[in-house]
Amino acid sequence: MGTYLTKGTTFKTGDSVTAASLNNLVDNATVTAGSIGSTQLATNAVTADKISTASPQPVTTGTIRNNAVDNTKLEDMGSQTVKVRSTNSTGDPSNLAMIGGGTNGSSKMLVGTSDSINAVTASQFKLVNSSDADVTNNTAAKLRLHTTSVSDWDTVAAATDVHDDNDRLLFYDADGVSATVASLKQIAPKKLLQSLPATTAGTGVVQIASGSNVTDPFNATTVETAFSPTQAINCPVFAKAWASISSSYTGTQATGSFTLDNSYNIGTEQSSGTLTSSTVYKIVEYKSGDNFTNVGASSNATGVQFTASGTTPTTWTNGSRLVAVPTIVSRGIIQFNFSDPMPSTNYTVIVSNAFGQTGSSATDNEGCWSFIDPDTSIKTTSGFQVTLKEVSDGIDLTTPKACSILVFGT
Repeated sequence: MGTYLTKGTTFKTGDSVTAASLNNLVDNATVTAGSIGSTQLATNAVTADKISTASPQPVTTGTIRNNAVDNTKLEDMGSQTVKVRSTNSTGDPSNLAMIGGGTNGSSKMLVGTSDSINAVTASQFKLVNSSDADVTNNTAAKLRLHTTSVSDWDTVAAATDVHDDNDRLLFYDADGVSATVASLKQIAPKKLLQSLPATTAGTGVVQIASGSNVTDPFNATTVETAFSPTQAINCPVFAKAWASISSSYTGTQATGSFTLDNSYNIGTEQSSGTLTSSTVYKIVEYKSGDNFTNVGASSNATGVQFTASGTTPTTWTNGSRLVAVPTIVSRGIIQFNFSDPMPSTNYTVIVSNAFGQTGSSATDNEGCWSFIDPDTSIKTTSGFQVTLKEVSDGIDLTTPKACSILVFGT
């Protein structure tokens, strides 16, 4: 029978040849163990339904030599597929397509779930080659986070607060000091944002008590907590706005704009868009690249004040901040607007250093006294009007040549 079969009957010299013995020669023959290799099998001869545990078993594990079936003897597979048992049951394997898209973020990854194996789109990742250049073909050597991975996670809710101890940020620790390997590590947000008390050697930043503790003279407890934005707004010890204005106006002036010498949170603010022609503006913060010279500015710099001769600056796309300068509503009445609105009208305005020109000479100066009309249309969260009168008679309205204002409140 040769190398591949072991005879069912072996004849010796002198043995009788009968029909039964001839039949047994073939009927009882067996495949010699390990004799059939990949070269004896036709290409693609072994298909999935031929590898079976059901009876009859024309080919069994015991009758195939170890490593005898190579890839060329298996059935052909579709382009870019893998052979898996993808369903949650026992049975024949199948070919699962793994073809990804032609752009990064559309490649496929093989993922096992509780009841299947599937090819899923890896939209959060991208492929790069050994030189770290983006690729989508067979030169891919590494898997990296895609550049749009954060913005693509639109199902993640926006954070509304920060828990100092339990929230975590992930960052890369280069670890250039010790000998340990650099790695991804986690840290609580407060470790990045909160300063140490000023009594320690690590920082000279002074921490201050919250609004309720600052304003409570009977509280003997020293509180070293940093302000949150809400606490700062509600704490009246902090000024909410201030300004110094000046002009060459006489006390009878009824219209016009002042010079805004210095200020904080005063003047309707803009950082883009168009201007109102003939309105006076001050550049409170200039950003390189913006250009206002075509609408009246003498130069492009922080502190420059100009009367708008047009509405559309040459360039205003870099975030330069402009405020409208306070104006005279009528004789002795000045309108102030907040850059950022107050949370309520529970604020007080202090006017100081106010004086006006009462005569024809520039030296005919007289002090002014002022008040804020409590009318809700005059005092709002957006701004307020200051009314000034001559000190000498307390009756005549007078426009000041200069004054300073300071706003406190909650």
